[in-house]
Amino acid sequence: MTEHAPYLSVASPCFNEEESITAVVEEWDAFLSKVPYESEVVICNDGSRDGTASVLAELQRRFPRLRVVSFERNGGYGRALSAAIGATRGRHVVTIDSDGQFDLSDCATMLDQLEKGHYDCVTGYRMGKKDSLFRVLADRGLNLLVRVVFGVQLRDTNCALKVATGDVLRGLPIEARGYPTPTEICVRLVARGYRVGEVGISHRERARGASKLHPFRTAWSMFRFLVYLRMKLALAAANIISES
Repeated sequence: MTEHAPYLSVASPCFNEEESITAVVEEWDAFLSKVPYESEVVICNDGSRDGTASVLAELQRRFPRLRVVSFERNGGYGRALSAAIGATRGRHVVTIDSDGQFDLSDCATMLDQLEKGHYDCVTGYRMGKKDSLFRVLADRGLNLLVRVVFGVQLRDTNCALKVATGDVLRGLPIEARGYPTPTEICVRLVARGYRVGEVGISHRERARGASKLHPFRTAWSMFRFLVYLRMKLALAAANIISES
């Protein structure tokens, strides 16, 4: 973190969001323009195949606090989020999706909780989740599984909206490439002894564009990744391997 680092960084992955990203960045910038501290937005364009790259280039000209990192080929949500986080400079980092389903202004309450509660990370839990019945039930099943397998007592580990101490989050390895990424962040933070709190947040329907998730493929991938992560953390705890 540099001497003139902003107080808050927003990190977000972006893939094929040509239809929605302008409205999302405009909303984020309007909120950040009102807060009494310096901020930045870092978006990783993860090899988008539509017009997202050109839209982001135009948005950079309009909004000085926006920086864009890019991959030529799509590598998955986790790689893109990790790249965005790695490019941040802020004392605190907010992770958020770029599809408009989360309200960045909720991070104000989360930041307050982070500092008053002396947490290393505060994750949101979605109140009245605006999604398909399948995905709502799948998230409930996931959170039960995470509580049983990892002992992480949180309501909504896979919520994308999180606020964390910048150096803590930038130092966290992220191996997942897709849907499990937000849960991996929570699990690894707890495994490393960091304090993680929770705050209820709003959740909105996607206004434009389409979800990139394929339900059954995603569920199977999530299960396999959690088994892998559990085994890896157990081996690291036994000093058989190093956690990285």
